[in-house]
Amino acid sequence: MADLPSAPGVYALVLLLEGPLRVEVMGRAWLLEPGCYVYVGSARGPGGLRARVSRHLRRGKRLRWHVDRLTEAARVEYVVYALAGRECDLVPPLEGLGFRHPIPGFGASDCRQGCSSHLLSCPCGLAECLRAVEAAFRAAGLEPESVAVSEPKGQLLPTAP
Repeated sequence: MADLPSAPGVYALVLLLEGPLRVEVMGRAWLLEPGCYVYVGSARGPGGLRARVSRHLRRGKRLRWHVDRLTEAARVEYVVYALAGRECDLVPPLEGLGFRHPIPGFGASDCRQGCSSHLLSCPCGLAECLRAVEAAFRAAGLEPESVAVSEPKGQLLPTAP
């Protein structure tokens, strides 16, 4: 995790869910089907990106946010981040690339820009999903950095340019 900066920024977790997952959001139960998902978030607090992403990668954490249920069940395969921007900057470009919102309101309970959610399902496989997420960052005017995550330790590995 030392590879991630402790500065503020925006990030996307590219996740692989291998089995169905039941998730409750706003008092309603939803079923996520197996597949690739992207969760977008901002890290503005103490420790910035490093602290926020490290928490997402930890297993056995206290379940506080919607995404905690997903990160406990799915494997985070990649982290894409930029030292500027907000998660809401990434949602429209991802939607334009065919990503869909599987659970209304997921991760967006405090969203001020009216995003349907901050969790999107990928319309493609893992490698294509990573390239699409990087393209969404660029479309939002952000310069993405990508790292692969080595499970189960949650170590970050550099991705090929």
